[in-house]
Amino acid sequence: MLPPTPAPRPRILIVDDNVAIHEDFQKILGARKSNTELTTAASAFFGEKSPESIETVEVELDSAFQGADGLRLVSEAVTAGRPYVMAFVDMRMPPGWDGLTTIEKMWEVDPDLQVVICSAHSDNTWNDIAKRLGKCDRLLILKKPFDNAEVLQMVMALVEKHRLAGAVAVRQEELKHLVAERTRDLELAQRDADRLLDAIDSVLIGVDADLKVKRWNHRAADLLELTEKEVLGLPLPELPIRWDSPEKVQEFFRSSKAQATSRFETTFVNSNNRSMVIGLSCYPVLDDGKCHGLLVLGTDLTDRRIVEQQLQQAQKLESVGQLAAGIAHEINTPMQYLGDNLDFVKSKFDRLIDYLQSSTQLTELAQKSDFEAELADRMVAQQKKLKLTKLYTQLPEALSDSIDGVRHVSRIVRAMKELSHLGVEEKSPVDINHLLETAVTVSTNEWKYVADVDLKLAPQIEGLLGLSGELSQVFLNLIVNSAHAISDMTDGGSTGKGLITIRSHQTDTHVVVEIGDTGGGIPEEIRDRVFDPFFTTKDVGKGTGQGLSIAHSVVTQKHKGRLTFHVEEGVGTRFVIELPMEIPADEAAATSAQSDCAVLT
Repeated sequence: MLPPTPAPRPRILIVDDNVAIHEDFQKILGARKSNTELTTAASAFFGEKSPESIETVEVELDSAFQGADGLRLVSEAVTAGRPYVMAFVDMRMPPGWDGLTTIEKMWEVDPDLQVVICSAHSDNTWNDIAKRLGKCDRLLILKKPFDNAEVLQMVMALVEKHRLAGAVAVRQEELKHLVAERTRDLELAQRDADRLLDAIDSVLIGVDADLKVKRWNHRAADLLELTEKEVLGLPLPELPIRWDSPEKVQEFFRSSKAQATSRFETTFVNSNNRSMVIGLSCYPVLDDGKCHGLLVLGTDLTDRRIVEQQLQQAQKLESVGQLAAGIAHEINTPMQYLGDNLDFVKSKFDRLIDYLQSSTQLTELAQKSDFEAELADRMVAQQKKLKLTKLYTQLPEALSDSIDGVRHVSRIVRAMKELSHLGVEEKSPVDINHLLETAVTVSTNEWKYVADVDLKLAPQIEGLLGLSGELSQVFLNLIVNSAHAISDMTDGGSTGKGLITIRSHQTDTHVVVEIGDTGGGIPEEIRDRVFDPFFTTKDVGKGTGQGLSIAHSVVTQKHKGRLTFHVEEGVGTRFVIELPMEIPADEAAATSAQSDCAVLT
């Protein structure tokens, strides 16, 4: 290992026209080992220390006898990269420049050069010197004749000052490079973060404590049709977006600062006048418990809601398809006796024509008072042949049965139309009892061979706003599920009929519907999965597992209600639907991340 390279000795320049002065400086500073005089000076400068703890400062001395020579040496030193640490400059150096001029020119070449003015004359005051050279920490005055210790103190102080200044300059440069490197790293990290945020296929908005927009990613610009430049610094609730419910949106953003996490689903109209559905999630940015802003994430739910609507409609049509055979039977039976009755009426009417013609003739003869006994006998015979007395009761009965059959078919057709209707997106007043009766009618062929239906509905249930078509689907799914459970329990009704109970009643705050059955109950091991999408225990082709999942979504998410069930092991299951009469304001503004579902056992 090579020994460390020794540090270069500090360079000192003596500028004086007196040779004796140069010799004096050589005597004082020329020694290369410690001496008592230097040690004493250092001790006086740095404080009381033992002589062994202080080392001399070895220096390199150069001499110039005129100011111009001094300037030349300073220039050469700077060019060589070995500038002088300090210079002792005499004030009077005839016939050349004086000391002040020399210092001015040397400082033009090396502004960091430390200068000690040496003079035995008082023709320049400190104020004069300060006006000429300026006040700075690189200028000292040494009166001639000077003391050796004083010279040594100045040299020690200025050499150490130069060393420290150099160390500071090096450290500053290192810090400058470090700051530049860290700045580059931060800029790269910022660019990486921006790229990552831009890669997110969701709306990302950052706002401060006053809800003014600070970040607006490209997805927000695309979906909400406002550029980052247009929105930065503006309050988020006041942006020119055509919300369907602007008051609710503004309240949601303002209330989100006081909540841990809040979610809200709303709609707005874009530039193409298309209604868009967006789901918003707000996350407060907290520091020491104080909210400093919000991070808003948004998802375009438009296509998802369309697919969900199509899926629900497909599930409706699936139910219609599964009920089609039974409905055909329900329609066929009244149509059969309707046809038989009409055939009966037609045949009897054909035979009545002769009798009616004879009656007409008899009436005409009676009017002419030319009564013929033969015609009367013929009419009597026709009465006996037609069994006219029975026809008086049979024909009205046949017509009455036909009318009942037509009404029954009409009820089924009307119920099917209501069930398969796409429905509306806006809530409207709902007749719960009518929806339950319709569901019972449509599902008749599913339950009539395996169960009896006990339908007890509270009168005058009013004040409920809801989605009629979707609630009809909920009731139909539950009734059909009950019928299937009872069918499995009774081997298709061969061991006896079960019972489906349907109840409705109203409390101060809710409309409650209960649909129960004697189908043996839901097995314990699958109770926590009954509302999962596509979960089913039915055979292939008998169900998709969407019925209860959709029912749960309709009740809990779209109506902010509760769908629960109670199982009596070995007996049956009772589903309870609770629909609020009015949706609380906080629930209307921010929906919960998880729907409310309870399983009672």
